[in-house]
Amino acid sequence: MSDPNDPLLGLMDDLLKLELPDGLAAVTIEVEADGFAVSVSRHAQTDRAVPLAARQEEAPAEKTQRVHATTVGVFSISREWSTGDSVARGDVLGGIQSLGHVAEISAPADGEIREVLVTGGAPVEYGQALFVIALR
Repeated sequence: MSDPNDPLLGLMDDLLKLELPDGLAAVTIEVEADGFAVSVSRHAQTDRAVPLAARQEEAPAEKTQRVHATTVGVFSISREWSTGDSVARGDVLGGIQSLGHVAEISAPADGEIREVLVTGGAPVEYGQALFVIALR
């Protein structure tokens, strides 16, 4: 049981107790607030057991990492990023301009752009997700 005084842990408890609607095999809920991100996935129970061989044939889940804003300001993109573009650790993805200063946003690891969540010229908040990168 979580601390009843911690609203974030209380939210996690509530999310874990949710029932899946009829016909859904799985559902994922993502919540981002105050520089903290959480993702909860629920999978429906099935009446039949899945053979071990079938489970081993499933592709492993892709590991991704979100790139977050390090400050408040206006996001400027370094180039037009698209899904599938390769990035190397340290590549500049863009910058955030705030009070005449530009904070560079760099790729945290080698990988491939999976999602571009913010367009150039958009205002961003501290901790806001900007990109999703599939790790290599």
